Amino acid sequence: MRDEAPKILLVEPDAGLLEMLVSSLSGGLDAHLTCVSDAESCIDVVLSETHDLILVDLSVPDAEGADIVHAVRTFTDRPLVLLADNPDCDAVLEMIRIGADDVLLKPFAMTRLLEQARDLVAQDRLQRRRASRNHRMRGLVRRVIRERRELNKRVELVCRDLVGAHRRLVDRIVSVEDNQPRTASNG
Repeated sequence: MRDEAPKILLVEPDAGLLEMLVSSLSGGLDAHLTCVSDAESCIDVVLSETHDLILVDLSVPDAEGADIVHAVRTFTDRPLVLLADNPDCDAVLEMIRIGADDVLLKPFAMTRLLEQARDLVAQDRLQRRRASRNHRMRGLVRRVIRERRELNKRVELVCRDLVGAHRRLVDRIVSVEDNQPRTASNG
């Protein structure tokens, strides 16, 4: 079974780079792209749609890198890759610490971007399938435990009924034996 084409949110203010990224991502990954040019539009899209991957160029005019990461992470846990010109090493570490999955330094090879995007989407889908399977398994286990408790209660009631029936039978036998005349044996 082949996974469906990934949905990618691309935040890129540079029209030339945007065109190149769209061409590469749609061709290389057969991706469905949503393109915006600023952080505010990025958050609007994140709030209204689910994407498999979010690519954000840090040169957006209306936000700083860490602010974008914080804002995106507030609303989604989907993979987030940042594209940066000349980031400060400490800033890159901070952005990864607060939730970016990767930071690609410009100029980067398109093959590297495609490979990273493919890997992150595959890992995220696998993790979500596992989480879904675990959720279903927990539900099944809860149901089995609940049914087993009900079965145990029923078995306990049947056992009580059997013990009660056995006691009544023993009482009747004793009663019948007590009412039987005793015969003297010759000795």
